Amino acid sequence: MRSTTKELLIETALKTLGILAALAAATVAFPRLAAAGPASKPFPAGIVDLPGSISASNPIGPIYSHPWLNVNVDGMRIRTGWKDIETQDGVYNWKLIDDCLALAATSGKFIGLGVIAGIKSPPWLMGADTFTDGSTTLNVAALYSPTASFVAADVGRVIDCDKFPPGTTIISRTRTVATLSAPATATKSGNLTFSILARHPGVPFHVLTAPDSGVMPVPWDPVVLTKWKAFVAALGARYDGNANLRYVPMGGFSQTGESYLATQQADVDYFNASAVAAGYAATVDFSAGMVAWQAVTKEIIDTYMTAFPTTPPFITVARPFPNNQGGTRALNAIVAWGVAKYPGRFGIMNSQLHATSVPGNLTNAAIYNNWLTQPTGVQFLCSTSTAGNVARLSNSPPWGSDPLLSAYAAMNNSFTAAVNIGCRYVETYEVDVINPAYQTMLATQGAALKSK
Repeated sequence: MRSTTKELLIETALKTLGILAALAAATVAFPRLAAAGPASKPFPAGIVDLPGSISASNPIGPIYSHPWLNVNVDGMRIRTGWKDIETQDGVYNWKLIDDCLALAATSGKFIGLGVIAGIKSPPWLMGADTFTDGSTTLNVAALYSPTASFVAADVGRVIDCDKFPPGTTIISRTRTVATLSAPATATKSGNLTFSILARHPGVPFHVLTAPDSGVMPVPWDPVVLTKWKAFVAALGARYDGNANLRYVPMGGFSQTGESYLATQQADVDYFNASAVAAGYAATVDFSAGMVAWQAVTKEIIDTYMTAFPTTPPFITVARPFPNNQGGTRALNAIVAWGVAKYPGRFGIMNSQLHATSVPGNLTNAAIYNNWLTQPTGVQFLCSTSTAGNVARLSNSPPWGSDPLLSAYAAMNNSFTAAVNIGCRYVETYEVDVINPAYQTMLATQGAALKSK
């Protein structure tokens, strides 16, 4: 009993020191918030744990499920999908997020909250019927449901289900069994949720081309844009006033949380054609798709800034189209516009941190050139959980030509690179955050980040 009490006293002392360090860091950062107004929150800073995405089937769980009580952790990055929160038109499952903020309050951490539209858009938006009684068998291209009542018109329709690859379609059917274009990735009996898209009038959507995967509506479709803006407004009305919410990575103008829209030529062609059909015209510098992307991105950023007047929204920078399709110019134009229109409030981050990251790289330059006035951060490219990942973080073969580092050095050098680029926080994969061998490194590098 005496040993347990002693351990608790030490843990309490360490937590107190962590809180004092965080307060000191916030005091240093606060003068840079003058342009954002007196009600603005301090810039997020330090080590941010990066757990898996949350959903109804994978909620955040109790406090011991993640390192909320780790004294070297300053915050948690919460990721979820639009379809996980707005389960029906205007019907919200706020509990998924409420539980995260309750844990943040209990542990004294902050959270960054990112909701992905794009490939996480709700099926109801795309004219779906949704069922909860599906059954699958691993490696079998069939879906059973006693209530779906598959009909001939369903042949060719897309199935949205986490047990089948994105874009899987129905190729034949009986009343209770649909034969699909791809086999199931897992066995699930009797209570599987799945949707059949386009059974009813809905917005147009596109099945992305490999290696990208997923089904997404066009961001500039007027119905999509209206519904997404309403969602962002509802999100901000509920959560902007929460002191534990410290940053909001933006979505709605891309495939995922990053700002890329298309990487494959077939998808570039699709979005360009969609933009022309919507009335956007190409310019000397930009294709119609890039004109449309910039217009809708500005509108969505404005919506976030209105919905979150005290919490900085962040763009996770990445080329929306490939470089030879005008993606770099479009990205730079958006960053310049955001910094000029929202000084002190337009957050900039990327998800490409590795050991050889340098300020001059495209996405890093956006951070380095603006970190003195804007909130900034970064996410690790990957964890150090496998040898292949360590090679990626080292930028060594087959990913690059730099020497292969140890896992520890790959992590430590990456953190140092983040500090040199001008990042105040680093989203770090949970497998690394809980690694006992990294705790001193997390404490040291977290202090360096908070000193920016």
